[in-house]
Amino acid sequence: MRITVLGSGTCELVAERSSPAYWLEAGGQGILLDLGQGAWRRFLNGGHQAAEVDAVVISHPHPDHMADLIPLMFALKYDPVLAAQARISLLGHSGLEPLLGALNQAWGNWLNPPPEVLTRRWLEPGEATLLGEVRITTAAAAHHPHSLAWRLEAGGRSLVYLGDSEASPDLARFAQGADLLICHCAGTDREPKTGHLYPAACGRLASEAQAGSLLLSHFYRVVDPEQAAASAANHFGGKIWAAFDGLHLELAASGTIAPPGACND
Repeated sequence: MRITVLGSGTCELVAERSSPAYWLEAGGQGILLDLGQGAWRRFLNGGHQAAEVDAVVISHPHPDHMADLIPLMFALKYDPVLAAQARISLLGHSGLEPLLGALNQAWGNWLNPPPEVLTRRWLEPGEATLLGEVRITTAAAAHHPHSLAWRLEAGGRSLVYLGDSEASPDLARFAQGADLLICHCAGTDREPKTGHLYPAACGRLASEAQAGSLLLSHFYRVVDPEQAAASAANHFGGKIWAAFDGLHLELAASGTIAPPGACND
């Protein structure tokens, strides 16, 4: 199981951080976790092709988490090469369907690729599905009425992606024993951001979940990544990674592995 950070930022338009997006390779599948603006450029510049994508998972319908879904849907309808190669599953809460319908109507049916090219799978909190060898389960996330947290398991490894969310005992149970917990650390300890996590809360959640390692991401300008990791480390004893665009993490039998200098120890 290997994950690449395509976007570690927010709605803020800054050169160093694209909006949230992560490329997961697991169980023979290529999965995009969220698809915020700038994700495709990071993905393609990393040497990948759009046809490698087997699934796109959307945590919730806010623009900074799904804006680059629009060019994908447009390309799947009008790029004959991609349409011939791609067979992509779109996973999200059923509340995403009306928004996609409205976008398609606004653009005159241009965002309506054939269903065999883009298959929609809508899940409710607590539901599960299989994507090849990857087992995917969901839980409610405290941020938006249609927010979902996602747990992906393959080859004996597990990853939990919260998207935007506040901490809760239910999410700690959902993430129990995950090899990697991805938390969106949008606020500071002194100034928490409503509907999001902050450094100390990320550390406490990872500790309660007994996670193997913690990835902090979704950094606004006001959040210092190194200080955030240090704060989280006061509550969690595992490895902590401060995300940056292009960071690679490998979930191996020996634990979470990344390039030197990217973690808290």
